Order: sequence, then structure tokens, then C-alpha cells
Amino acid sequence: MATCSTIVFDFDGTLHDSMYIYRIALRRGYNWLVEQGIASERDFSDSYIAANIGLTVQDAWERMYPDLPWSVTSEAAKRVGDTMHELIYDGTARLYPGVPQMLAELKETGHELVFLSNCRNEYRDAVRQSFGFDQWFNHYYTAEQFNEAPKEQFFEVVRAEVPGPYIIVGDRDKDLLLAKAHDLPFIGCLYGYGNEDELRGATCLVNSPPEIVDAIAAIERNQD
Repeated sequence: MATCSTIVFDFDGTLHDSMYIYRIALRRGYNWLVEQGIASERDFSDSYIAANIGLTVQDAWERMYPDLPWSVTSEAAKRVGDTMHELIYDGTARLYPGVPQMLAELKETGHELVFLSNCRNEYRDAVRQSFGFDQWFNHYYTAEQFNEAPKEQFFEVVRAEVPGPYIIVGDRDKDLLLAKAHDLPFIGCLYGYGNEDELRGATCLVNSPPEIVDAIAAIERNQD
């Protein structure tokens, strides 16, 4: 019988269709900079916005405005965060199709599920409550808890608190880096915001959330 693994999930782009609310929130935060005379009006393409997903909040604004201090962009970032929380709590935000069923199946078959994200704590709390994540997840870790440290660094806390073996599931190169740093299997989610080039080196790639169940089963068979 295959060993039941601990499955470590990224959130945005892996479970959550983030662009559905992030494009609204980012434009609202940016408009504040324009209103303050700090930035000029600018149109953001969806591909440009999507490149922020998976980054820490500070890294995302550093990418967009490297010449502006965090003391300034943090005010815009707060407005982005407030808007996203509002859209999560009012039911606008959405998980990818099949995510609840996939998580339920993994939980029912004895897998331990871990939420590990570069998000802020308040964002974690919003999605945890609005999507009912406690029915599936027992463990939550965010970059904010660890002073915005990279995932591969604060994974050491996960390892100390949650028994393995582990399988990492994510959609960006930062998730792949976590898996490589700890020599762990990695399932790359092509339906998210990464692509085949970014996820090169993944143990396997999936095109939809339901495929994750079979991918995990295949990895566990090979581990035994």
C-alpha cells in the first residue's frame, strides 16, 4: 500500500483563481498612487499583473516600482489587500473548478494538507474563513509569519511540525525552488500562472486540479 503523503499546497494560482479579483484590486491600489501625484496613469495588461502572483507583497511592488520606497508603495499595497479581502468576503473570489472536490478526496484518503503561501496573514484568514478551508487544512504558513523569508527557508518549520513524506504542489518557480531545495517531488500546475519553461524540472505537470489526485497517487506508488 502506498504511503500517505503530506501535501503542501501553494494557494494563489494553484487553488485560487487569483486574477479574478487581483486585477481589480491592483488597479484600485495603483489609482491611489495616481491620485496622490506619485505615479502617472498607466494600463496594466493581464500578463503583467499575473507576473506578480506568487511574489510577496513587497517583492511585487519592488518589481513594478523599484524607484519608490516601500514606505510609499506599502500604502498602495494596503489598498490592494483591503480590496482583495472585501472581494473574498463578499463571495466574488473563486477557487478553480474542481478544487473543493480534489481537496476533499485527498483528505478522505488520509493525506495531511498544508497551506503554504507568500501571502499576508490577514489574506490567509480571509480565504480560510470564506472558503471553509479548515475542513481540509490543519496547517497554515505564510511568508509574513517569517519576515517574508523564501518558502524554502520557512519550510524547515513545516518539516519540524508536520510529519512527511512531502509532496509540493504549486504553479510558480518559487514553488519548484522549494521542492528542489529539499529534494521533494513537485507537481507543477499549468492552469495557474507559470508555464512549462518556468516549471521545467517538475516531477509531473497537471492541467487541472482534478489531475492532482492521480499525480499524487503515481508519485506515492513510485516512492514505495
